[in-house]
Amino acid sequence: MAITTLDGVIAGMQPPEEFLKVGAGTQVVGRMYSPFYVTGRPGAAVAPTPGIAGAALTTYAGQIPFTNGASDQYLARFAAQSLTTGVLFLCDRLWHNSGISVTTTTGQTINSAAWPARDNDASINGAGVRIGLEVSTATGAGASTVTCTYTNSLGTGSKTATCRPAYAATTIAGGFYDFSLAAGDAGVRSIQTYTSTVSMSSGVIHLVAYRVLARVGVNVASLEYAVDALTSGFPKLHDNTVPFLLLLPAVTTAPSLISGQVIYSHG
Repeated sequence: MAITTLDGVIAGMQPPEEFLKVGAGTQVVGRMYSPFYVTGRPGAAVAPTPGIAGAALTTYAGQIPFTNGASDQYLARFAAQSLTTGVLFLCDRLWHNSGISVTTTTGQTINSAAWPARDNDASINGAGVRIGLEVSTATGAGASTVTCTYTNSLGTGSKTATCRPAYAATTIAGGFYDFSLAAGDAGVRSIQTYTSTVSMSSGVIHLVAYRVLARVGVNVASLEYAVDALTSGFPKLHDNTVPFLLLLPAVTTAPSLISGQVIYSHG
């Protein structure tokens, strides 16, 4: 059942799920970093291989563990520290793909498979769903303008999303670029095409659809910061959530250790 009181939050709390990751490669200020493919706790994820249309996700090896409750489930606490200052995001990974050519400089058809029903409204329409470009094998020479055409959460197509920040040559494995949406759009329902104006020369990349669940600002390195049921907005976690982390570094630095815990509450 729905949780409507703090007593209900406390009564429904589950054992914490701990995470610890050590990044690899130089992380760049203002560019998101995904520790999905590095060892730690949980273990390293394997690069996805579902093909260009991708696959909706209900579980994936390498995610932060999540178990469905008998009824509704929520985020009760998200705590984290990092050797790098910045912002750490806890996200739900809804969809990802493979098979994008990094050397092609014309549009590539994606026509993404439908998201699972885990947008802000527990539907497939995409309210609050973002898209990102994730690097699983470091790319080569060639900075590029990267765009996607998409259908927004209201069902309007032929919209254009642009990589933010601009894609940079020789991006490390784990590099993650969020896409800026067209003015007024609040989410993405599907992706139609992907275009890179310049060859990336080499590497492996993926598109990812995800929903941000919570965020923690790490203002001082190595100190733990947290949000709880009140300060996080108490987001509801839909069945089969696939939690993963994104770091937005505030400095350009060598690999950073990230650790913390997630606590869920079941109704």
